[in-house]
Amino acid sequence: MDTPNDLMKEEKRRKVSENHDWSKLYPDLLRSILESLNSIDFHRAKTVCSDWYSIWKTCVKRPLCPWRIIYVKYSLMLFNPREDKIYEGTNVGLSKDSYFMAGSGNWLLMVDSHLDFYIFNLLTYKRIDLPSMESSIRGGNVRFERNREHGFSEWGHFVDPCRKDCVRKDIIICRRSAVLWIDEKTGDYVVAWIFNYHYLFSYKKGDDSWWNWNNHLSMESLNFSFLDLAYRNSKLYLYTTNGHIKIVDFSGNDPIEVIGKNPYWEHPFRYFSKKGEYNCKKKIVIQKSGDVLIILSALVMRSKDKILFYIFKMNPESNIWERVESIGDDEMLIFGHGVTIRAPVHDVDVGDDGIKSGSIYFAVDDLQPIYYHAVSNCGVFDLATSIIKWPKEDSFNNRFVKTQWFVPGFA
Repeated sequence: MDTPNDLMKEEKRRKVSENHDWSKLYPDLLRSILESLNSIDFHRAKTVCSDWYSIWKTCVKRPLCPWRIIYVKYSLMLFNPREDKIYEGTNVGLSKDSYFMAGSGNWLLMVDSHLDFYIFNLLTYKRIDLPSMESSIRGGNVRFERNREHGFSEWGHFVDPCRKDCVRKDIIICRRSAVLWIDEKTGDYVVAWIFNYHYLFSYKKGDDSWWNWNNHLSMESLNFSFLDLAYRNSKLYLYTTNGHIKIVDFSGNDPIEVIGKNPYWEHPFRYFSKKGEYNCKKKIVIQKSGDVLIILSALVMRSKDKILFYIFKMNPESNIWERVESIGDDEMLIFGHGVTIRAPVHDVDVGDDGIKSGSIYFAVDDLQPIYYHAVSNCGVFDLATSIIKWPKEDSFNNRFVKTQWFVPGFA
């Protein structure tokens, strides 16, 4: 039985604990605590408060290391190759019928079967719902009509004065082309996505609705559709089906097209396949320097369907697109994410999944809808050797499971 003195001591300890400001821990102590955390908790800790974020920035930097997102039915797991560890139960806040569209650091752009978009943080579970596509869409006189019949394969239709396009899961996922940019410190973000090569929609934090760009870009009498897009340094780069690149500046209150200072518009990219080569996809990528790259994935049929990636960059003097061997000094990229990522200063040894510059991380679904000869659902292409390293097999890694790459901590 506790004595009165014991009860008084316990009450004193409780009051001390309640009154203690955990944001004011000694910097050296807090830094030591943060550096001892596992990777997920390490990145979560910086969101506690501004003081913790300040100390977090002084911690020993952990190399940016691509992780894998593993989807199994309605569950989601994260695999960290450096720790060789799977984190389960990381889909709190994700809708069951939602699908991946784009990624930016710890954040995913998701869409569900109602064509409702939201942004989701894989580490903190924070969710940001975007305006409904059924609400008023600015520009272009287009509207989305949702299918009200439960279980119907069609999600709805986009309707404008000239056409009516069916919206289905296979069109959204198989032809997925979207971009997400988010500033974790300020909370600012930009989302843009292409539907069926025809419609281009964007939304910036603070807007009151989605924006449709179809009638707001200079066509210059050229008939083109949208193939891919990328975002960096407040600019949205649009890669068209006829090889041209348009640029939209989002730095002001209202986005505007860059016309006079766009060196890419009058010099389209052209590539003709070699014999026995099948071009899978072409993606646009922006380097840290702001230069534009075109990444082309290809299957070489005569080499047991060998996968290759070609990189092209426009020569600023001749304005001719030339094949290059590098994606930039100390840079790597995730195919389809639109920007290069800082690679470790020194190569990181994580078994068969070595992290190094000049690597392209890809998912098999990014190459073509069906590809049965792959060893795994995702791979790492080394530009220096043209060799693909397939991540080691695990119990979740089969063709019925979807995987994606993401880079925690990248901003």
